[in-house]
Amino acid sequence: MKKIISCLVALLVCCSVGSISMSAAVIPDGSIVSPCYSYTNSLTTTLSISKGEASCRTTIYGISGTTTKIVVTQYLEKKNGKSWDEVKKWSDIPYENWWCNCTNSYTVTESGTYRLRTEAKVYCGTKYENVDITSTEQIV
Repeated sequence: MKKIISCLVALLVCCSVGSISMSAAVIPDGSIVSPCYSYTNSLTTTLSISKGEASCRTTIYGISGTTTKIVVTQYLEKKNGKSWDEVKKWSDIPYENWWCNCTNSYTVTESGTYRLRTEAKVYCGTKYENVDITSTEQIV
């Protein structure tokens, strides 16, 4: 009986510690916590599909005077169960500036759920940071 009580107490302590650490990351006003970047000020990616044409747009603003280059890779992906399959990839598109507006399009031939995922390297000279962002899902 003492072993069972000890195990239950230990389980209760573990659960409460986990709850405390998770709740410490929640902001009271319900806003979303964003990663903190050194060379990136903001990033957005959007996917819109109309009449079979997928419009893919990624906008990244670095920091003027700090960011020197942005290299963007976009992935148009289709949902397959719980995973995502790559439909189209636009690789390593360089922008020699502190901001970029990367747009691509693709003809979607199959119905399903799609998203646009963007990976980018934001440079300050030879140093860079990786940034990732995913659009909201679009159902065709």
